[in-house]
Amino acid sequence: MKLNYYIKLLLASIIILVLYLVFDALFLSRNSLGSINLWGVVSAILIVILLGLYVSYSSLRGLKLVLSVFFIYYIIGHFNLLIEAYIFNVTDRAETTKEMFQGLFIVAIFAPLFVLVLNKWEGSSESLRFKGRSVFSWIWRSVLGIFIYLIFYIGAGMILQATYPDLMSFYEGKLPAADVMILTQFPRGLLFVLVAILMLRTLKLPQFKKALIIGLVFSVIGGIAPLIPPSEFMPANIRLVHGIEVGISNFLYGMTLAYLLGQELLNKSDHAPIE
Repeated sequence: MKLNYYIKLLLASIIILVLYLVFDALFLSRNSLGSINLWGVVSAILIVILLGLYVSYSSLRGLKLVLSVFFIYYIIGHFNLLIEAYIFNVTDRAETTKEMFQGLFIVAIFAPLFVLVLNKWEGSSESLRFKGRSVFSWIWRSVLGIFIYLIFYIGAGMILQATYPDLMSFYEGKLPAADVMILTQFPRGLLFVLVAILMLRTLKLPQFKKALIIGLVFSVIGGIAPLIPPSEFMPANIRLVHGIEVGISNFLYGMTLAYLLGQELLNKSDHAPIE
């Protein structure tokens, strides 16, 4: 990849930061320019690097690619995270609604600009041909994928609780009922499955590289990057251990899901190397 590609990623990172400032100015009537810091820049750069990989090796172009970027970024980087924060009483209903709207505003504007910056607006989308799979096979694989997420989720939480007892001090009085916590993971797991299917069906890469990108998207956009900047809702030590926990578990889950749902690509000659 040429140097100008990395300049474009830096530009896209700046766009994300500017959109946060614009949102605060338009809807919150405040100037948050002073809140922009190195950690926010690092978070934005990590996000655009992963989305850039998807855009670069996607078979889609134009509006279809914009919608895919929107779905991946909003669901993984905003919606799923905010639902989790809400049920654990890290954010209240009003704050969650504000954050949902903020994410919608930012991603809806960012997605078309990002596709445009990376010169992927023009041209026609390619139709990738995969080995056939029955409806029943899709159903059981998807259901299993959702249950696997629950296993990773509970397992990672138990390991974190056992290795970092201070975690429970932060969540004292905030933990939801066990049935609420578990049942919420089924729709969240379904969203992960849908994003994985979208990426698997549109990436022009061998299976392992698809799995690697999906794992990194789930891990970085869905966990590490949002936890890097300072937050009024979560102290630094809790963000750090959660970043490690979610980063590892989401990466392993994404890799597992990619192999569970992946299909053999018939036009293998279209595979593109990751530079």
